[in-house]
Amino acid sequence: MQKSLTAKRQSSLRRTARLAVIAMFVALITVGAFIKFPIGIVPVSMQMSVCILCALTLGPWESLAAVAIYIAMGLIGIPVFTAGGGFSYVLQPTFGYLAGYLIALPVCGVIARGVRSDAPIRFWRLLLGALAATAITYTCGVMYMYCLLNFYVGSGIEIGKAWLTGCAVFLPTDLTWCVVGSLVARRVVPIIDREKLTGRGMRKELMYLPYTRENPAERGISD
Repeated sequence: MQKSLTAKRQSSLRRTARLAVIAMFVALITVGAFIKFPIGIVPVSMQMSVCILCALTLGPWESLAAVAIYIAMGLIGIPVFTAGGGFSYVLQPTFGYLAGYLIALPVCGVIARGVRSDAPIRFWRLLLGALAATAITYTCGVMYMYCLLNFYVGSGIEIGKAWLTGCAVFLPTDLTWCVVGSLVARRVVPIIDREKLTGRGMRKELMYLPYTRENPAERGISD
């Protein structure tokens, strides 16, 4: 009975910690979208940097959950995107970058943290994951913008100009952020790792679990 109660509390704390960290990154991704500098068709914002940090920190599946929640919030009308919200946002030239996150973040997370987010923290893995996420995001974003402007809007933009305006001008800054994000993640991951979070919580919770004199070690106390 005692072990069952402990396991249930541990599972509950683990779920709570995971949800709290995911919610925190949803908020950070939203804030990052509004820290922007309008340049041409694609404005510069901190959102991509935050998304990559999210994948490096949380791993593939929790980062996917965070960005999926963020995109869903925007599509149902909550103005969390750079230029507002609503389902019509799919007709914005920059929506391809958002859609690209749904692929880029899991790939980044798998490379950096492993499929189960239990791989050893190595700088080269974090950096490789960040670079992969950058490449995937820009590929999806530029191709979406090119197709939308040519086949829907009818502006007739050339693929070379699309790559220049939607990728090349931002690469120096984003590559720098890949390095910075990898360094930050290397320090942050051990702190917000959910096992450490639940471990601290468990030590506090176990103090309040009932125990018997026949087996006081279950509480970690000796008479």
